[in-house]
Amino acid sequence: MHELHLMRQVVQTVEAGLSEAGDAKLVVVRLKVSALSHLLTHDHATLEATFQLAARGTRAEGAELEIIPVPGEAWCPTCRCTTAITGFAEFCSVCGGSVMAVPEQPEVVLHELVVQE
Repeated sequence: MHELHLMRQVVQTVEAGLSEAGDAKLVVVRLKVSALSHLLTHDHATLEATFQLAARGTRAEGAELEIIPVPGEAWCPTCRCTTAITGFAEFCSVCGGSVMAVPEQPEVVLHELVVQE
């Protein structure tokens, strides 16, 4: 299960980010997820459960997971334009042609940690 591996990496990054937070309790983990990521094909409950499984026994345990979808980039071979897309089955906003995803941006980025003092 790729999602569990990815969420374990997220939890490691979260724990490193919490090193400066002292004893503050982690409440929310906000992730920016590329529209080109397969993670967005899963419902939020599945991602939350996977995150909770990965966070078990860490300072991230019990924190809420928030997902912020981020548009991806695609290239249109017909008109040679770059366009923003919000999913896999999209077309060029300039000419309507089929586009090819440009997977240069990271799939997941830790955006914000919300702690309670």
